Amino acid sequence: MRVLHIFTFAIAIFLSVDALPYDKPIVLTIPLKPKSITHRRISRRAIGTMPLHQDKAYYGQITFGTGTPQNFDIQFDTGSGALFVVGKNCTAPACNHMPNKYDPDVDKSFSLIVGKHFGIKYVDGTEAQGDSGKTTIVIAGIPVEAQEFGLVDEVTDNFKHSYEGVMGMEISDSSGNQQTTPITNLINNNTLDKPQFSFLLGREDDQSPSELIIGGSNPDRYRNDSLTFTHVVDNNFGAWEIPIDDCIVDGIYLNLEGHTVYVDTGAEYIVMPINDAREFYSNIPNAVEYPNGFFTIDCEEEYEVGLAFSGTTWYMDSRDFAIEVSENVCIGAVISSNTGSETKWIIGSAFLKNVYTIFDQGNRQVGFAQLRYS
Repeated sequence: MRVLHIFTFAIAIFLSVDALPYDKPIVLTIPLKPKSITHRRISRRAIGTMPLHQDKAYYGQITFGTGTPQNFDIQFDTGSGALFVVGKNCTAPACNHMPNKYDPDVDKSFSLIVGKHFGIKYVDGTEAQGDSGKTTIVIAGIPVEAQEFGLVDEVTDNFKHSYEGVMGMEISDSSGNQQTTPITNLINNNTLDKPQFSFLLGREDDQSPSELIIGGSNPDRYRNDSLTFTHVVDNNFGAWEIPIDDCIVDGIYLNLEGHTVYVDTGAEYIVMPINDAREFYSNIPNAVEYPNGFFTIDCEEEYEVGLAFSGTTWYMDSRDFAIEVSENVCIGAVISSNTGSETKWIIGSAFLKNVYTIFDQGNRQVGFAQLRYS
């Protein structure tokens, strides 16, 4: 999800993870779906693997604290950089449905950061506020000691999801809370096998697998000879922002110049400024624009939409582009919103389901590869 002052758009996508016992050195993988997972011994450092829930809800389990460890479903979001969990003192309507809330009183590792407020706001209007603290967290069996996080006691009413918090995975925290992200802490502590993490996002309708790898990638999930990396732009402010070569719609090139995209696992759609979205849909017969940024399209048609990075074009499955919202009514996965610039886009899971994605924090680059089961 993009935070407000990063001038971007937020739509939530979430993951699900199972923790593994940490036995340094191991490679830990997080299948993005609650089920038992295996781990392999690769080197003296760790890699984590988690299963994830699929389609619109890719979220996973993180353990907070020691003494009485507390498990919470947390969104893994490459479009933000702050970690927070909803606390026991949250009485907002959106908190009432949550079965679990963090209790610092039973956490022997918790320490309050006196005087430091936590707050984050997304462009969709979602806000979360509270205090800042530190504790030990465990991600896929890998402990992160003294991890700073937001202990949230206020959320807006639209924070009604199947998770109790968000773990930002940007290169650095751009939310204004000045946290060091858990991934960055693991890298700085020389814990991981590689300074990378990777996503495989599956589809619910075909039961394709989903997983998050921390500390590397899973070569069984992608074709290594297809892997292509693109470096993040200069002045990225901690975001996973990369240049895009072009966008192809049913064989027609948009002839982009100077455009970049945020690679955002916390977004569902491909988000463009209005002029780019209109140009995109001008190549799709019978597309109709609506004031809310969506465009309706024919449900029965097959669409060929591709995004090109570093000389390689990656095409979307038509199922991921034409989204049926009611009987015989479809919207396109490309929507319009204010991204803060006429040349910046956001690419979310509608596109990312079609590639294996490696976030290489050590080399400041994003890699896409062809899926092995496609």
